[in-house]
Amino acid sequence: MEKRKSRFVFKCLEPLNEQGYMTAMMMLISTLLLGFVFHLWQLTANERAFLDREEEQFKKQSLLVLGMKDTISYIQKAGAKTTEKTFNYEEGTVRAAIQSSPSEIVHITLSGTTRNETHIFAVIQYNQTLHEVVEWSEG
Repeated sequence: MEKRKSRFVFKCLEPLNEQGYMTAMMMLISTLLLGFVFHLWQLTANERAFLDREEEQFKKQSLLVLGMKDTISYIQKAGAKTTEKTFNYEEGTVRAAIQSSPSEIVHITLSGTTRNETHIFAVIQYNQTLHEVVEWSEG
C-alpha cells in the first residue's frame, strides 16, 4: 500500500508541517481562540449582572414613586391624620407612616420591600396647601 500524503488547503502551511511546527501552531491558535471565547463569555456575564442591578434599581425607584403617589392621593381624600397605610404592587410592598403636624407640612415615611427582598426607605415632606412634595430623601 502506498502512503497517501495529506493535502493542505493552504499551501503556505505545507513547509510548516514538514518542519514539525504545525502541531505547535495549532495548539497556539487553539489556546488563543479559547482565551478569546472565555473573554467574550466574561463580558456577557458582566453585562448581564450589570443589567440585573439596573433593573433592581429601577424597580426600587418605581416602587417608591408609586408609594408616594398613592400616599399623597390617600392624604388628599382622607385628610392628613397620623396613620399607617400599606400598598401592594407588582414590584413589591410599601408601608407608609403618615405623621400630621399643626402646620401644613405632612411627614411621610415610606419603607418597603421588593419581590427580591431588597429593602427601600424614603422620607417625604408634603405641603398640603401647595399640593407638592417639599423634600424627598432616600436612605
